[in-house]
Amino acid sequence: MTAGFWTSDRTRDPAMKYRFRVTIDGLALPEDQGGMGSPVVWYAKTVDKPKLNNPILGKDEYYLGSWLPDIHQGDLIDFQPITMTLVDPVEPHLAKSLMSMLAAASGGYGFPRLAGPSLADLFGTVRVEQLDAYGNMIEMFELLQPIPVSIDFGDLDYSDGSMTTVTIVWEYKNIRMSTPKLAVNTFTECADSTGEYGPDIDVLKVRGFN
Repeated sequence: MTAGFWTSDRTRDPAMKYRFRVTIDGLALPEDQGGMGSPVVWYAKTVDKPKLNNPILGKDEYYLGSWLPDIHQGDLIDFQPITMTLVDPVEPHLAKSLMSMLAAASGGYGFPRLAGPSLADLFGTVRVEQLDAYGNMIEMFELLQPIPVSIDFGDLDYSDGSMTTVTIVWEYKNIRMSTPKLAVNTFTECADSTGEYGPDIDVLKVRGFN
């Protein structure tokens, strides 16, 4: 008889929603250059994991008179936007950093023009890591060439004593998923200075995008 999930002799906890870490490369710039001083977004409150849709083609044939629609899968996985909610820590000032990056994307023409460096280049790679009880990565999704399509600086309310949050919705060109190969509570850095992944990491690249 197979042991149940909670009664089996397991050595690791299941993945828990509250154990995660978010990093945004572009925020590593010093504060006086418009960054947050570190890529680690320790003030992340909630974040979606990637959502992938496989569009099915031909379903509308039924409504065009076909009794047996010739449905088939699409040619490309559809990446859905993900939402990230961040608490504004004030020091450093998140809203100021985000506005500085948008201004940098103006290319000298002034906000709100986007005629300079792309936002994808300014923000760099966005990483969402799920951690175990020891703080080791058990799963990491990298959003490649992410673009913030919505930045909501929240609202103010005298009757609400909760923290102010900033909500960002990201679109992205591709994702890369990494998991540790070792079944122990250790984790070596997933990429060295050349960007190459070590032997202890399984990497899944989608769409063949590097």
